[in-house]
Amino acid sequence: MVWLALPLVGAALGAVALAFAGEEAGEIVVETRRDQPSPDAGVVVAASTPEDAGTHDPRFAPDGAILAAPSDEDYACLRPALEYPRDPACDEGAPYPRCRWQLPTGRESGGLWRTWRNTTDDHRWARPGLVSLIAATAAEYQRRWPGEVVTVGDLDAAGPRHQTHDRGVDVDLYLEHAMIAQNIGGGRYPDNYAQRSAREVELLRARVIDLAKILATCSGGRLRIYYNDPDLVRDFRAWFEGRGMTSDVGPPMLMHNPLHRFHFHMTVAEDLAVVPAAND
Repeated sequence: MVWLALPLVGAALGAVALAFAGEEAGEIVVETRRDQPSPDAGVVVAASTPEDAGTHDPRFAPDGAILAAPSDEDYACLRPALEYPRDPACDEGAPYPRCRWQLPTGRESGGLWRTWRNTTDDHRWARPGLVSLIAATAAEYQRRWPGEVVTVGDLDAAGPRHQTHDRGVDVDLYLEHAMIAQNIGGGRYPDNYAQRSAREVELLRARVIDLAKILATCSGGRLRIYYNDPDLVRDFRAWFEGRGMTSDVGPPMLMHNPLHRFHFHMTVAEDLAVVPAAND
């Protein structure tokens, strides 16, 4: 019966060869180009919305529900006790631009915020008042919304990417899954609200306006925010005026070009005071 065994051996060897070839070939990986920096104020970018825009993100809560807003507005404004790199001239009392602080990133941030994917180390410098405000706000936001993290984009970043960000008073802030849209790269800006219920949209907007309220409280109202949600702009300005705040930078929030659907562009006063440290 040797003649019967030979085909079986051949088939087995063929199967082994195919398995070996598949193991060697592995999975085909297509390398994609790193996302180009997105343009900023004054640049209009038209982009189509992917088919999966607005799909539910389970990270809002372990059970998939979107968490409700905290019931209070008792905002704490304390700079986290971290190491903030600074120019040596700061110790001499020098003004900006000789004196700048750098916003920590990675492990140095204590996990209190993330750094935007295109923001380089040299774009994390600004006036001390702005850096301290960002840190205090991100920490307070995370305290109020456990598990949620603010993403911080460019601070000072003069050049072709921005029409501003050159005086130490500007920053881009993202709530990537709560704002109207996301910037996922490649000129794609999927809508976060398109396929959600009215209640879900209300809960997501609560996160966004809470971030704006923390920024306003911790800056003493000395800010201007670009963000393209007319309902939220109206509600925030009513809250701002109801608190008796006034801004010496311009309207506290207003709409700008379409790119401000997925982030805040915030400008603060040049002489904004440094937010006190938590361990002072």
